[in-house]
Amino acid sequence: MNLEERKSFEKEELVQELMELVFEKAKKDSKKKPIHGLAKYLSHKLMEDFQFSIDINTFTRYYKGYILNEGGKQSPTDDVLNALCEYLGHKDVKDYETKIECEIVKKRLRKEISDQEEKYRKMVSIGLVIGVLLLGTLSFFISKYYKKNCMIWVDDHYEKIRCSGLENERKLDEVILLKMKEIKRPLQCEREMWYDKTDNKVAFFTYHGVHPLNGKTLKPVTEGICEKYILEPRDSILQISIGTQ
Repeated sequence: MNLEERKSFEKEELVQELMELVFEKAKKDSKKKPIHGLAKYLSHKLMEDFQFSIDINTFTRYYKGYILNEGGKQSPTDDVLNALCEYLGHKDVKDYETKIECEIVKKRLRKEISDQEEKYRKMVSIGLVIGVLLLGTLSFFISKYYKKNCMIWVDDHYEKIRCSGLENERKLDEVILLKMKEIKRPLQCEREMWYDKTDNKVAFFTYHGVHPLNGKTLKPVTEGICEKYILEPRDSILQISIGTQ
């Protein structure tokens, strides 16, 4: 943009600002909102107070061009600009330019600051979203690969482990983890006992469900099972023990 174009652009900004201020003041002073009412008020006001004639149609075109952005903007003459500046309380257009240029600069700076703040807010928002996603992904990874969400049978009980696809590994069940135990060489029948017989070997457990190793459903211990596999072997062992004394 050369110097002449820059001056032309700055003048357009000044005129735009002037028109906005003129119609804003007219709305406050006249309490009128329709275009025709404002145009009529300004035409009479400039003639009455400053003996300057601007017809209603001209003000209507100014309003449509500068306020509503409808059609082209009709550039006012220097005399018209001076009259409008007087209406706003300035001596003339030069006095207006001196005062308004500072406001325009401030307005630009406020807009630039606002734009920068908006960009910063967007960056922060994007950063927060990314942070939440990363945290969620990390939590999922930790939960899946490091948290002990499985259990495996060790000797006569279950122990928590990290899920890794081991044989006989199963999903963690806190109740089974706590209550399932194998009763090795029981000497008497408890109220609630379960058993499994596989390959002529009987195993007793403290909780129902499935066998920790072969997956077969456990059965409740009946009186017959208790007598045959717990009491009789126990009595035999006691007799042998007494006989050897």
